[in-house]
Formats: sequence, structure tokens, C-alpha cells
Amino acid sequence: MATRTATAVIVKASTVDTEGVELTRHYGPFLPHVGSATTTFLENLEDELRESGRYRDWELSIEDVFIGADESDCEVRATR
Repeated sequence: MATRTATAVIVKASTVDTEGVELTRHYGPFLPHVGSATTTFLENLEDELRESGRYRDWELSIEDVFIGADESDCEVRATR
């Protein structure tokens, strides 16, 4: 069994667009815990979702993930 050595958080965004299509995206990880970078990102994301006019509903949450040797609850991937 791997020893979990560090914790991080991600922002989980579940959206429903104006046509009823549901989608969940995960942003992060933010290290090492919930802090101002995470909460600022969450607030900015909510503002963008509201102002876009493309979504009729959304739910944002901050989720714990774990990073350890040979084990991780998340994968870090470049999106650009």
C-alpha cells in the first residue's frame, strides 16, 4: 500500500448548458490546501459561468485529492 504524502484540492464544476447538456470538469490541483488562490479561482469561474449566458445551472465545489508515491487521485495534464 502506498503512503499518502501530500494533499491538494481541485475545483469541481458541474454544469448544465442551455440545451440541457451536463458536463463535469475538474480544475487544479491547487497545492497544498484550500487557500486564496483556490477561492479566487472558484469566484472567477463562477463569474465567468454566470456572465457567459451559456449555462442554466452549475454547481462548484472544492474536493480533496491525495498525491503519493505511485498513487494519486488525480492526473496533471496540460490543457493548452
